Amino acid sequence: MNRSFYALLVSQTSTNLGFALYTMVVVLHLYNETGSTALSAAVTLVSVIARMGSGLILPAVSDRFQLTQLLKFAQLSQLLLLGGLFVLFQQKHTAAIFVLIFIVLAIISFFNGFFSPIKSSLVKTIVDEKNRVKANSLIASVDQTFLFAGWTFGGMLLAFLGKEAAFAITFGLLIISIICLFLVKVHKSLSIQSQEKILVKLTSGWKHLFKHKGLRILVIMDLMEAWVGTIWIGAVTLTFAQEALGKGETWWGYINGGYYLGTILGGIIVFRFSKWMQGRLTLFMLAGSFFFGLLTFIYGFVSHPYLALVLVLLMGPAYQMRDLAQETMFQNSVDDQTLTKILAARSTLTQLIFIFSVIGIGALTDLIGVRFIYILSGGVLLLSTLYGFIHLHMKGNGSSLDGEKLKAS
Repeated sequence: MNRSFYALLVSQTSTNLGFALYTMVVVLHLYNETGSTALSAAVTLVSVIARMGSGLILPAVSDRFQLTQLLKFAQLSQLLLLGGLFVLFQQKHTAAIFVLIFIVLAIISFFNGFFSPIKSSLVKTIVDEKNRVKANSLIASVDQTFLFAGWTFGGMLLAFLGKEAAFAITFGLLIISIICLFLVKVHKSLSIQSQEKILVKLTSGWKHLFKHKGLRILVIMDLMEAWVGTIWIGAVTLTFAQEALGKGETWWGYINGGYYLGTILGGIIVFRFSKWMQGRLTLFMLAGSFFFGLLTFIYGFVSHPYLALVLVLLMGPAYQMRDLAQETMFQNSVDDQTLTKILAARSTLTQLIFIFSVIGIGALTDLIGVRFIYILSGGVLLLSTLYGFIHLHMKGNGSSLDGEKLKAS
């Protein structure tokens, strides 16, 4: 890996850590000012909808500008908007001020949504194929480690230092991210001054996504998994801790922390064995998907809190093996320009499913109980694996996504 990769790694980590800290500041501020849980929860909904918007718009601008320049603009815009948000927080809170706060939140999330698709395209460009699994796993491990620390200690940071200091830290993290982006050197152009009509640009990623057999299968698996992915949002995991495990908020925190820790360990394991995965991405992706589904299914039957903690810890490596293999499969599938558009379209789809899933899973949990939600979700995940096994492995549609095998050293 080269200097550009490590600069991108630091940029992503500081961006995501800053976004997590800023989200906690906003939620806490809104709750303290209004006492409304619904208004505080609306921060997540606004963020998801705004990210959907960025996924829809990104294909239209990704081939008009260098991707590094686009990221710098997005990060700088978020920095300025955070300044505006800080000013709004100092005002007397009227209905108009609350509306302005949510508008600024939406625009920040819109620009933040650019980072992940562009980052994946840049990794494809600055890292050669034989090192992509290792690169993706290193990014995931470092990112998850800092997010784990951020969500774990962010509350204490806010309690001891206050919102103003937390805002200052978020500013600092974004500045670090921008500086690092100037160190990312792309030696070939990632932009094409296309004369295509705007509608063609907006839909090109979607067309590629559904025309490519292998990618179409991956996206269908993604959508099946996204429908049940919201079982890990706070409200559902808290309900499971209370009703199924007979524990309170403390064990809710342990379960969430165990899952994050598992994803960190998973990233490290994938990094260590990345050479084994190269050229066998379909096999490892399906294996990770199968074990994640199986562990989720078993989790639904568990009543002992320590066994539940072990299961969520084991889910992390399974999830990372599936997710990182899949990320690399997308990078191996198409050229640089098309990849950004495909990933933007994929992000929009999964965010849309997430919104409906939050509503559906919440209602279904009340209807059939939290245990059955996890059992049902595990079953859906296993069905997703079976679908992938039939179409990617048995029918050979995954061969074009695997990349070349590495020679034994």
